[in-house]
Amino acid sequence: MKKNLLIILTVITIGFFSSCGYFQNGYDYGITTKLFMTSLMHKDYTKCISLMQLGNKTSDKLYMDTVIKPGLVDFHNNIASLCGEDLNYSFLRTELHSTLTPDPIPNTTAILLEFSNDKNLGVIEALFDNKTGKIMSIKPDVVKAGKIVQPLPDRTHFWIFGIFTLCVLAFNINVLTRVYSSDMVNKWQKYLAIILLNVPAVCYSPIQGLFFKFFASQFFLGVNFVKLGYMGSTWIFGIPLGGLYLFWQLRKADKQKRFESKLSKKEKRRLQEQRAREERLKAEGR
Repeated sequence: MKKNLLIILTVITIGFFSSCGYFQNGYDYGITTKLFMTSLMHKDYTKCISLMQLGNKTSDKLYMDTVIKPGLVDFHNNIASLCGEDLNYSFLRTELHSTLTPDPIPNTTAILLEFSNDKNLGVIEALFDNKTGKIMSIKPDVVKAGKIVQPLPDRTHFWIFGIFTLCVLAFNINVLTRVYSSDMVNKWQKYLAIILLNVPAVCYSPIQGLFFKFFASQFFLGVNFVKLGYMGSTWIFGIPLGGLYLFWQLRKADKQKRFESKLSKKEKRRLQEQRAREERLKAEGR
């Protein structure tokens, strides 16, 4: 038993530290990608080259001048012609498998970075070598109908949907307080039901609109809010199954109390005797 517990704790510890390293890499790579794009849009191609994994080719001045720099100039002109040079950047997510290569490359990480101005937005994908922490490949992604940019979405419905998410949060908090004030037994089980039983998830993002998932990280009392630019921002709330069930239980108990409050002393005594008899029969297994 102790040996199995030790194995489980070891696996959990390794997984924890591995995930910490993964998220730290994602954070660092996101900063590097943003620095690359900022340098690119300011035409600082030397800085861009210093962030790239080019191997021995960095010492080949002819290769730099005839292949790499012209490619960076075309990259700059392509983005500038669509969105201008003054851009905003937002980290979207980290992926283990990149679309930049036909087959997954071991020990690499892909970063998605959103760029936008006051009219359009797009996504940059950068593939990093985990050994050197440098960019192996970078390009704009196709975001809509074969284009690398799309108009900024109207976020009116997005913020309206946030009201429904806050309503679910308020409902779960209300049920929690009512359970706390009630005479229910095993209250900790009720608290867990309210906190955890919030499925499936209803989600809304400015780009995808309304969509559903069984589970979408609705950790905090059935709700979550992700703020990652336009592409990654999402309101999430789960259907509060635990809260609804306990709300029904509380309502039923309140009705029973109101019913009993209207009974005479004789009727109350008769009701108590009936309950005691039922409990005795249940204890005897009849």
